[in-house]
Amino acid sequence: MGPTSATLQKLGALVWDKVVQEYQGWRLLTCIWLHAGVAHLLANMIGLVLIGLRLEQQFGYVRIGIIYLVSGVGGSVLSSLFIRNTISVGASGALFGLLGAMLSKLFTNWTVYSVSIFNT
Repeated sequence: MGPTSATLQKLGALVWDKVVQEYQGWRLLTCIWLHAGVAHLLANMIGLVLIGLRLEQQFGYVRIGIIYLVSGVGGSVLSSLFIRNTISVGASGALFGLLGAMLSKLFTNWTVYSVSIFNT
């Protein structure tokens, strides 16, 4: 349904051998914007809309963009360390970073949310 692994590698997918042995560190960033097919892209976009829009309203697009990029590259680094025999594409690491930001906001403002829940 989606592009072949050879096509994804040409476009910048994360491949451990190319990053480490051929010094192609740029793949840690480019793989965030590649997807393995339409279903993969739609799943990431739905997650981004559900999590990202709410956070962007509260923190602004610059902060969310920084969190997205740092989390995406961090996810790529972890993916390349633990999954060496396959290629990796997608924005799952970036989405988990946004989810972590949302959870940290919830935990730091827990008293605000708990008061509004129990006073209804």
